[in-house]
Amino acid sequence: MNEKPELKTWSDRRKQLNYKTDYEKQVITEMARVVNDIVRRRKELGLTQRDVAERTGITQAQVARLETSTSVPSMETVMKVALALGFKLGFEESTNEQAASKLTYE
Repeated sequence: MNEKPELKTWSDRRKQLNYKTDYEKQVITEMARVVNDIVRRRKELGLTQRDVAERTGITQAQVARLETSTSVPSMETVMKVALALGFKLGFEESTNEQAASKLTYE
């Protein structure tokens, strides 16, 4: 059988976009960017996934699933993790009239 390899991260998903519509590609790309920002910030702060879990009240497994894309997290989970890392999650209009997410931190 010719099976596709299991995707491990949002970045991997972004690389496998040749069968998606342009809109689906944009959604996955934005999700990958948000997750990559979260992972980068967690590492910059010297925090483990367990540290983030303790700050947010979610499990370490949920943090790991968010970071590796083994499941699509709820908006609440993304918000909890983003806030725990000093991010504010917001939206801004993109120049091509499609909404693009934006993570900022203070």
